[in-house]
Amino acid sequence: MEQKDIKPQGLNENVQQETDIVALAKANKKRIIAVVVVVLAVVAGALIWNAVSKSNAAKADEAVGLADAAVNDSIALQLYKDAAELGHKSGNRAKLEVAIRLYQQKDYQGALTYLEDASIDDQVVAAGVQSLRGDCYVNLNDYDKALNAYDQAIGSAEGNPTIVPLFLIKKANVYRAQGNYEAEYKAYKTIVDEYPQYSAQSAFDVNKYMERAKAAAGK
Repeated sequence: MEQKDIKPQGLNENVQQETDIVALAKANKKRIIAVVVVVLAVVAGALIWNAVSKSNAAKADEAVGLADAAVNDSIALQLYKDAAELGHKSGNRAKLEVAIRLYQQKDYQGALTYLEDASIDDQVVAAGVQSLRGDCYVNLNDYDKALNAYDQAIGSAEGNPTIVPLFLIKKANVYRAQGNYEAEYKAYKTIVDEYPQYSAQSAFDVNKYMERAKAAAGK
């Protein structure tokens, strides 16, 4: 009796599936290789960017360190300017250092350029930056922008009882320069009502100036 090969059921289907997979892989080999190359390029690019970023951050740190150590003010200013160009955390600090020095030199527009380019995360520092922007605008006689900057400083300070009253006093001074005694009075009254501890402890007599503004406003 002749024997016939008996193949397990489904074997033909499995062989055919494997053949199809191999054929598909061969057909797509170039595309798969291209995708792998692209992925590797992206990963390599990310690694290079990270290395460059760390290198630049180190350069910024070093540049700021040199500026901090400089004895001559003009040399320090130039070193801070160089560090500011490198960016990163130290670069941002350098921008503030440059802005402060330019403000002291009465170069208010130059100071604003560096202040507006700085990126600050710390809330108190950010509030100080906005306050200095306001001071620059006051000296440039742009009172509306000064008031806006002081409002941003107050917003950044988030109710800090030590510095918010200082910003309100600056606003009051601007309002007085504008002849807006009603707004001046309200600024001082905000300090008295919302920051009584400042009024009690400060050498600045808030109540005295509030009453002066009240009288000028005809209240």
